[in-house]
Amino acid sequence: MQMKFVVKKAWSNGGRVGTVEMGSYLGHIETPSLLPSTHKGLPQFISLDLLTSLPSFDSHILQISPLYFLEGLASTIISKIEGLHQHGIVAIGRDSIQCLPESKGATKLEASFETPCSGVLIKPKDYVEIISCMRLNIWVTLADE
Repeated sequence: MQMKFVVKKAWSNGGRVGTVEMGSYLGHIETPSLLPSTHKGLPQFISLDLLTSLPSFDSHILQISPLYFLEGLASTIISKIEGLHQHGIVAIGRDSIQCLPESKGATKLEASFETPCSGVLIKPKDYVEIISCMRLNIWVTLADE
């Protein structure tokens, strides 16, 4: 998928207005735009019929956390799902509200996360595998400060 970002107007304070084009089937998305988050109000599982009912183009970029898939589907199944690729997928590389890091169970080689169901240990290799199978359009790492 080819992505383009065009700045239409820039201000001296750093603000910008532009357009993001994420493949021909998504069309142009004006920025700033709505970025629905799957951990603030929307369910962790959003069925395809709910995705298609989102307002056109303004909310076709979805923010997800790769940690949602720790206890879910196998990575081979996730990589075969094509329905989400009608939408832009943005992954935030920090812990979601529902998957909190837990230092007591962590080791030198594994991170421990407390999820809604139980505690989970994840190796860096497994985390990267989850991210890779999702075929993300954008990978973003944000500081928690």
